[in-house]
Amino acid sequence: MEIDCKIKKSRRAKNICLRVCADATAVLTIPWWVSREAGLRFLRSKQGWLINQIKIKKEKIKNTPVRTRTDYLLNKKAAERLVWGRLEHFNSFYNFSYNRVCVRDQKGRWGSCSAKKNLNFAYRIVFLPQELADYLIVHELCHLGEMNHSARFWALVAKAIPGYKIFRRELRRNGNNF
Repeated sequence: MEIDCKIKKSRRAKNICLRVCADATAVLTIPWWVSREAGLRFLRSKQGWLINQIKIKKEKIKNTPVRTRTDYLLNKKAAERLVWGRLEHFNSFYNFSYNRVCVRDQKGRWGSCSAKKNLNFAYRIVFLPQELADYLIVHELCHLGEMNHSARFWALVAKAIPGYKIFRRELRRNGNNF
């Protein structure tokens, strides 16, 4: 298998570093004091690992649905209805006060809670199984009571979602595939 690998020399690098990016491209970073030949020897020694990692990344890319601006616009209202309905349900249990609730086209995170008590959710929440969506909504809602991830915060989450650890793990494992 022919591998296309970008090779960079770096003054900041302390060690030879080989990584596979999210788009399944490989990058070999070589410290400025290490010869190119030494870097290529390192690359050849890691060829099996590199091929395996590229296959994994390509499979993940293939299985990740593409979300477009149109997709966001088509699903935003449904996501808002879901979030508002479940917030109302769970906040009857907690009775926290919050200001604004927004559904956005966020790519980096599922939700957030600001110090101003604004709750934000990714529109992709509408594609999640109900129990994962509930976990996300409760997670952000509980930040209104505890603005951290302390033991007290997780105790708040556990009041409404006793099995939250399973859902947290599931989101981390498959987060980008929804």
